[in-house]
Amino acid sequence: MNPQLQTMHELSVAMNIVEIAEEETERHHAVRVRAIHLRLGPLSGVSKEALLFSYPFACEGTSLEGSRLAIHEESAGEALEIIGLEVE
Repeated sequence: MNPQLQTMHELSVAMNIVEIAEEETERHHAVRVRAIHLRLGPLSGVSKEALLFSYPFACEGTSLEGSRLAIHEESAGEALEIIGLEVE
C-alpha cells in the first residue's frame, strides 16, 4: 500500500479511537486521559508505526491532547480494540 494512503488510513483509525475515548471519559466524568491501551493484531490491517505517528494529530484540539497511545501487539488475529484508559 502507498505509504501516504496507509498513513491516511491510520489517521482515520486514530480519530475513531480518540472519539471513543472522549465518549468514555465523559461518561465516567474523568477530567483527562493520560493513556489509551490498544490491542493490535497482525491481521488488523493497521500499521503500528503509522498509527503511532498519526495519533498526536488526531488528538490535537481534543481533551486527549498530550495523551499516550500504548499498543499491545498480539501474535495472531485481527484485534483492534481499546483495552483500557488511564484517566485522571
